[in-house]
Amino acid sequence: MDQVKVMFSILSLLVAATFAALYIYIFSLHTEVNGTKVKANNQVVSAASFPAEYKQVEEFVGDFHAFYNRTTGYGMIDRPMDIEAQQIQADAAVAYINVFLETGVDHNDLKKDLMAIKRLASIEITTSEVRELHRYFHDLDKALNNYDHEDTFGVTVTLGDQ
Repeated sequence: MDQVKVMFSILSLLVAATFAALYIYIFSLHTEVNGTKVKANNQVVSAASFPAEYKQVEEFVGDFHAFYNRTTGYGMIDRPMDIEAQQIQADAAVAYINVFLETGVDHNDLKKDLMAIKRLASIEITTSEVRELHRYFHDLDKALNNYDHEDTFGVTVTLGDQ
């Protein structure tokens, strides 16, 4: 009888620990950006102010899509979000796109999509703009990097949806 109680106690602790770990993991997905929040300042955001230097548009698209997946994907767009961090990311997108457009983008459809992202990211960011930016980067990631996901939002010329 005592052996059954010990086994039941151990099993209960394992189940509790598993649920606690799952809760912490899900919570960390939601708060990942908030933990590294960048304070607003009067500096102009430029491509040089961000840690990555992108040699190819494909790398830029993949990284930015990953950012939107981390911060807004999987239903997190409907939760409170750090608009300041989203604005900083949008400003960085504009800066990188400016560099790519200056150095030359050979593909006309890609150039149109980058210009559309630049226009969208240049206005004051709200949840609607964040959702649309995520969709652009999602579809471009599929077109340029073969991102494997069944959904397509039909917002890009490059993927052939527009």
